[in-house]
Amino acid sequence: MIPRLYIFELNGQEVLGFDTGLNAQAFAQAKMAQFITQSGLIVHPSGKTEQWKAVGVEERNGTMVIWGPYFSGERLDSLLKDQDHKDEALNAARFWLRAQAALIKENIPFFPGAAGALIVTGKQATPDYTQGTILFPPERLIKRCLEAEGDEVIFAAQQWIHPDFKDEDAIVFSAATMVYTVLSGDSPFLPRGYSKKDGDTLRQDMREGVYIPLRLATPGLDARLAEVLNDALEPVKKQQATGKKRPLPDSLKEALGNKKVASFFNPLDESEAEKIKTELEQFIKSRDFTVKTRRFIVRNTTILIICLAAVLGGALIVRGHLIRLAERPNTLGMTPIEVIETYYGAFETLDHELMQACTTGRRARMDVDMVVNLFVITRNRMAYEPAFRVISAQDWVDAGSFATENTVFGVTDIGTRILRAEEEVYYLEAVYTLWMPAGFIEEIELPSDEEILRGDFVTPPPQALHLRDELRLIWVRDSWRIEEITRFSIEN
Repeated sequence: MIPRLYIFELNGQEVLGFDTGLNAQAFAQAKMAQFITQSGLIVHPSGKTEQWKAVGVEERNGTMVIWGPYFSGERLDSLLKDQDHKDEALNAARFWLRAQAALIKENIPFFPGAAGALIVTGKQATPDYTQGTILFPPERLIKRCLEAEGDEVIFAAQQWIHPDFKDEDAIVFSAATMVYTVLSGDSPFLPRGYSKKDGDTLRQDMREGVYIPLRLATPGLDARLAEVLNDALEPVKKQQATGKKRPLPDSLKEALGNKKVASFFNPLDESEAEKIKTELEQFIKSRDFTVKTRRFIVRNTTILIICLAAVLGGALIVRGHLIRLAERPNTLGMTPIEVIETYYGAFETLDHELMQACTTGRRARMDVDMVVNLFVITRNRMAYEPAFRVISAQDWVDAGSFATENTVFGVTDIGTRILRAEEEVYYLEAVYTLWMPAGFIEEIELPSDEEILRGDFVTPPPQALHLRDELRLIWVRDSWRIEEITRFSIEN
């Protein structure tokens, strides 16, 4: 549902408005006036079409509204979830499916799925626009209204659209999602109580076919219709495994026919209904466990392999660890200044063991943890990209800070000094520039998946952080160690 798409009165006539959410200045800066030029399409039940074009712009309640000719339709996405008018909602899905042929023929871009489309219901029908007439507004206007409304409305609009499908596959998937919603009262991929409020999870559910099968979601549903709808919603990998093909739009039209919703259901006795209810509960528990487990494994494959190797080679690792204890880095004989110079120098080689040897306690481990993470990431990448390497920040700066796909990391321009000394405690200062990949800096907005996959994508350059650290060093058994680091950012 898009609240910013509404009817209002202008100069004594009702018009259809698209609220951009922008004030006059922002509207002009965004050059939104050009959005008026894109056409929408009105598709009649007979297949006849006519173009719909915006006429002008009107300021209402502080925002600019692009308006055009009146259209007496109801929002399709709202109607599909109206359980008090199921037959009208099912007919709306049928009309939408039929209208797709006209959209393809006219080659007019439209916003996919149910969001934004307006359909004339029985109570709204006029001689000009009979029941089933659909307006597909200009795509750019719908996108702007969604953006103005915010993430929650954008998220809801995505429930009808498969992220990968095109052409007929996309049409059948969206139509099947609509019919599923009408018959079950719930969206297959965005049901009530859905707590995973992010687009990535929603798209992953669609790709993996994470939804309740119709025989459980709609007990007693006609087997033929249930099969066609499930085939339309199934993920690609499952269809490839079973050898099935996604149904064509005509197959879905044939399965839907012209029957009312009640005609698609067969009566169930009490025992059958209870059996399906129990099966549904078991299915949801099993599915949730399977999905969570599978996704955990996919996200953590490398870590799990490392853990497995650690278990299988436990005896060898313990033995090796005992040997390394005698050989591990240490700060024996170093002055406090030498300890911190060694510590920052270990950044560029990702020598987290040497850094750890220079520290003691958790309050000094924040850099060690960061370097360990970067070390694991770069080693994994090297396994797939033999040419990939880590470049010392100092070497990179000395070479002219050239553009590179490799990881640049390390410290440059460091200056150190002793602030004060007490019995077995030293306070020192280090001022330096830390270079690291853009992805390690929270304030940097990372590129989207779509930007990364574009042919002209350029990896963001390394980022420089200008820092000042105050370090507390204490004497531990036989050497000086960094016990605490307090970090300050320096404005460049």
